[in-house]
Amino acid sequence: MIRKVDRVILRVPSIEAAVRYYQGTLGLKLVRQDARIASFRLADDDSELVLHADPDLPAEATYYLVDDVRDLYRRREALKLKFTSPPAPVSRGYKAAVRDPFGTVLLLLDRKAQGESSANSSVIEDGKPPAGTLFAGVAQRVAVKRDALIAAYTAIGRTADDLPYTPHFETLYNDYAKQHGEPPPTREEVWRHLLNLRKAGKLPKLGEAKSKPPAVTDESRAALRDMLGKDIGKRDRLPYTERFDQIVNDFNATRKRRLSPHLVWRLVATLAK
Repeated sequence: MIRKVDRVILRVPSIEAAVRYYQGTLGLKLVRQDARIASFRLADDDSELVLHADPDLPAEATYYLVDDVRDLYRRREALKLKFTSPPAPVSRGYKAAVRDPFGTVLLLLDRKAQGESSANSSVIEDGKPPAGTLFAGVAQRVAVKRDALIAAYTAIGRTADDLPYTPHFETLYNDYAKQHGEPPPTREEVWRHLLNLRKAGKLPKLGEAKSKPPAVTDESRAALRDMLGKDIGKRDRLPYTERFDQIVNDFNATRKRRLSPHLVWRLVATLAK
């Protein structure tokens, strides 16, 4: 199944300094360098080491090359592989993260698109979506169906900030997901699509959010701010992620009365402004 290590990705503080060290001191062959990444060919003349200085990309990642990620997905039960999500298209094939029976997470990659080999490019497989989107460093697994999503959003009649973790979002999600084939988009993906459309000015103006942030003590607000940490400036990335689920659980553990995920989201939104 696993053919080889395709590439190892590492974050470095400075591309120029890292290139001087890895090329000059360690003797690796530099394949490509720009302001964002540098790619080196390893001794087997096939595997790559990719260095980057982008805080939105993984600090460390190892991709294993396989023949066909989608075939493994189809046979996942027989192989006892738990996919964290269905295979996602990347620059020259498909990738997926899987968990083996022992809890180890493996990043798998194939080269099924356009018949290219990994030797012909040095693309960071966790690379960014096009400029102007809100979710740099998050892979786009399904294409946005703009007209369908705008129609579903208009029918709901509530602002984007009013939607996460509400029955209104579930209605929007179900209406929009029906427009896709298999696999359908996840809730996180629909949320990303929605906010990218909002940033592009494609969504209708629906006025102010109808729900209000809950009243909490200054101590609770400070505790939530600490829990957010570096994510406080990236609030739009949080809904429908494991990270947000953990924030909700940790915050409610400090309170006598639990808040719903939606109310925690409304509170997070006020802190992040």
